[in-house]
Amino acid sequence: MKDQRDDIRLWKDKAFQGEMEVLRASCFDHRYPPHFHDEFVMAIFARGAQRNRVCRKTGVAAAGTVMFIHPGEVHTGEAVERDLGWDYCAFYPSEALVHDIADAVLPGKGQVNFGREIMYHAPEMAEELLQSASVLTHSRDAMEKECALFQLLSALIARYGERSGCERGRNPGRADMRRAVEYLQAHYHQPVSVLDVARTVGLSEFHFMRLFQSNTGLSVHRFLTQIRLTRAKSLLARGVSAAQTAQDVGFFDQSHFSRTFRTHFGVTPGAFAAACR
Repeated sequence: MKDQRDDIRLWKDKAFQGEMEVLRASCFDHRYPPHFHDEFVMAIFARGAQRNRVCRKTGVAAAGTVMFIHPGEVHTGEAVERDLGWDYCAFYPSEALVHDIADAVLPGKGQVNFGREIMYHAPEMAEELLQSASVLTHSRDAMEKECALFQLLSALIARYGERSGCERGRNPGRADMRRAVEYLQAHYHQPVSVLDVARTVGLSEFHFMRLFQSNTGLSVHRFLTQIRLTRAKSLLARGVSAAQTAQDVGFFDQSHFSRTFRTHFGVTPGAFAAACR
């Protein structure tokens, strides 16, 4: 059966500041659809190769690759060869956590970014980082995990991070698109139509849809779905049932919610909730 070979574990770890999300995965058949994260994505590839598209730029992450994706950047992922697949781990530190660590390891001031290149081939460093990642996923000692996390993130930020006075992150680039995003964030739990959002920015539906996708890289519906899924993870991590979560974040029913959640994250809501305990 499809997905039977995939072994994907995603969870929020309460030992980390802000309960940072961690992912360890061996993927063959699973394909990540276009999506974004509110946090940074820092991924380390251990085996095989992943074909990806980040901000409309395609690439391949092979074993020994370190990848950075900034908050709000739309990306995808799938195996280059289904029978080979790819193994990787990923961490999702908040912008606040990245900047706190950068204050300790990077000179200067300003926003932290990782440059124009999103992938770096660094086999020796990747191996060291994977060892630290093993501690994060297997240790029961909270202090050991915190130290391993700081070592991992500080190594990545010190080597690849840079300071800039420019704002980064999700920024549609136009005041009307910012207002549209704010509207979606405020009303995600309610039935929302394109017309509702378009009216908030004074545009026709078709003009708005074209402009929104051009600025964000996602359709209005996919963007709203991302907001709902992000809120859903927070509720599930706090012990709210999948049925109640589906209702609270605006999905029509639990079945639709579960299918969408697994499509985006590779795990079911129940598996995610269990891993967060």
